[in-house]
Amino acid sequence: MKKCILAVLLLVSLAACGAQKETAKPEADVSAVMKENLGKFFTSKNMNDVTYEVEVIEPVEGVEALKFVKLTFKDAERSQEQYVFTDGKYIIPDITEVATGTGIKDKLVFKNTPPANIDLSKLTLAYGNKDAKNYIVEVSDFQCPYCRRTHEYLKEKLAGKDVAIYFMHFPLAFHPKAELYARVFEAGMAQNANFYDDLYSTTPDFDAKTDAEIIDFFAAKTADAAAFKALVNDNATVGKIAEQMQAAQAMGVSGTPALYFNGKLIGGFKPPMFDLAIETFK
Repeated sequence: MKKCILAVLLLVSLAACGAQKETAKPEADVSAVMKENLGKFFTSKNMNDVTYEVEVIEPVEGVEALKFVKLTFKDAERSQEQYVFTDGKYIIPDITEVATGTGIKDKLVFKNTPPANIDLSKLTLAYGNKDAKNYIVEVSDFQCPYCRRTHEYLKEKLAGKDVAIYFMHFPLAFHPKAELYARVFEAGMAQNANFYDDLYSTTPDFDAKTDAEIIDFFAAKTADAAAFKALVNDNATVGKIAEQMQAAQAMGVSGTPALYFNGKLIGGFKPPMFDLAIETFK
C-alpha cells in the first residue's frame, strides 16, 4: 500500500497548481472524469492491483468547478481514504481562506465524517461528569508538547461548559516519562486523586528525576502512598494503557494529540477546529 500512497501523493503534487476555470460539471461528471483519470494514472505506473472509488461529498462554495470528494484506494493488503478538492482533471490538496489563513479541508472533513463509535466505559473520566451532554475523547501523551498546548487551550475554552473529557492513553516511545505518567494518572484516579493537570505541567527538571522519585512525589499526594505505588506498577494498570493504545491505533490514530468531539475526530493542535467543534456542542 506504501507504493499506492506514494503514487497518489505524486499525482497530487503534479496537479496542485489548481483547476482551470471552466463551466461547472455535475457531480456525476466529476466522479466519472476523476475515475477515468485515476485509471490512466495507475495504469501508467503499472499499479493494476489498486482499485479506487470516488465519492463526491459536496460542491465548493464560491468555486463552482470544484467538488470536495473522498477517494478510497484499496489493494490486496489494506485500504486508504483521502479527501481532496477536484474538478475531475486536477487535484488540490486543500484550499486556504485568505482572510483567516486556514484551510477549509479540515472543516469539511469534520462536517461530513460520521462520529466514531467509542466505548467510553473502557476509558478514564479525567474532567467533568459522565452524565454531561457532550464528551471529548482525548488520545494523548502527557509529555507531548502539542498535547500540553491542547490541554491548556481547551481548559480555558471549556470552562463552565457541560462536557466530559475521557482520556485514552497513547504514550509515545520517544517521550521517556510518558508511559510512567500514564500509570501515575491511572493509579491516582483509582484513589480519587486526579493528577490530570499536574502531569501536563511537569518541568524538564522534574521529568529528569528517576521513576522512583516521581512515584514518591505523587504518592505523597494520595491518601495511601503504599497502595498508590502498588497500583502504578500493577500489571492491570500497565495492561489498561497498552489496551487503550491498541484501540487508538485500530481507530487509525498514529500520533498525538487526537481528539474526538462527540465522536468526531480532530487530529493535531488546531485551535480554530477546536472552536468549531465546541460550537457544535448542545
